[in-house]
Amino acid sequence: MHRCLLFLLGLIFALRVPAQPIREYLDLQMHPTMHQAYRFFGRGLEYFPENNPPKLSHRHLLNNVNHANFWDHNPGARIIVHGSILPEVLVARKRARARILAQIAYVDDFVAAHADRFAVARSPEEVRQLVHTTDKTIVIHSIEGAKRLLDGPEDARFWAGQGIAFMTLIHLMDDEFGGAAILPDWTTRLINWKGTLRQKLGRKPPRGLTDKGRQAIQWLTDAGIMTDITHMSDSSRADALTYMEAHGIPPLATHDMFKPLHNHPRGISKADIVRIYRLGGMVALPVSGASCRAHHPEEAYAAQLAALARHCPGSIDSYKFSYRVLQEFVEGEVVDHLLAGESAFLELGEAEKVDFAIGFQSDFNGWLDHHRPRYGAEGCWEKVPGTSYEAVELVGMPHPGTLESHWKLLEKEGVDLQPILRASEKFLQMWEHFRARRQ
Repeated sequence: MHRCLLFLLGLIFALRVPAQPIREYLDLQMHPTMHQAYRFFGRGLEYFPENNPPKLSHRHLLNNVNHANFWDHNPGARIIVHGSILPEVLVARKRARARILAQIAYVDDFVAAHADRFAVARSPEEVRQLVHTTDKTIVIHSIEGAKRLLDGPEDARFWAGQGIAFMTLIHLMDDEFGGAAILPDWTTRLINWKGTLRQKLGRKPPRGLTDKGRQAIQWLTDAGIMTDITHMSDSSRADALTYMEAHGIPPLATHDMFKPLHNHPRGISKADIVRIYRLGGMVALPVSGASCRAHHPEEAYAAQLAALARHCPGSIDSYKFSYRVLQEFVEGEVVDHLLAGESAFLELGEAEKVDFAIGFQSDFNGWLDHHRPRYGAEGCWEKVPGTSYEAVELVGMPHPGTLESHWKLLEKEGVDLQPILRASEKFLQMWEHFRARRQ
């Protein structure tokens, strides 16, 4: 009798769980299996001895920083999206699928070996249950780059069966789906040399989304998988949003930037951000100050930057400024556009505010450095004796373990983090929407 009562109470609780909103730090992508795509990234998601931690710096472009110690019960990233990834030059479809499956299996095996601390969630319902009933770090699967992985609706259904929540359709190179964004630096110009050459010659219009790219968005939608429009060229993004508007598909942008402040192809314009939220989608910023450093900003934002009393470019300050600018736009102009000026953001209920959440993505092991420190030899200022500092101010962001310090410092400095905490609920609602549309 006692056991039956406990079972019934547990069942009632489980049925009520989905109604409870999630407020967790959701990192929209890290790459713990990058060593399987590029061997020089080390040994992957493993524990190091606590008495012998690796020597890591915020300059870790080609080094593994995704050690299990930094994922284990990390308050700065309770939910982590694992992004499987392929070498850009891989061409064989069969081999591409095998490589992604191997990465998914690697993470699954690690989680199974540490089931008291980690769990993999293959549905939004599983995420909700795990958040409310455990203290485990929750891992969700995604794929960054669909090249050679998506050739028809049956492929999309296959990846849905693996628990893939979203797929970044285009990555670093122009492919069968469309044109990729080419950043001003030499790295993406070299990787996407064909796109760079086409751009330099100017003989063809900018490459947008192909017919197959449009089909792929539909294949993914019909399978219950979100399409991440990150890394698309301006033309591809515009084409994707036009298609998504025509078919009522919510877009997800996991780590592009805000074009008025970051004026390059990875920046999303004000108009396109309005389009994304109007469709029930969400945008997220890369969390790295190095990525969020302003690039030829509009005059008004350049003036705001110049007027700041203290600002260390490339440090947490760059992320802080970018996030505040984006938040002001989303909670101001986007809300006005969508509600036709009938209600201000502060007048909305908590459930309505979720629709205007802003996510973040750290991209650890994703071919980039992170925050530099504010203070010390690699920072902008000397330390003041007797002053207490957060770790992120002194070492920058060398690994995922510093995410907690990152959020703590921003909170101390009066930054409103609620839009970021709401992003976990927004993400789950989007995922639920797509799964409900499965055909």
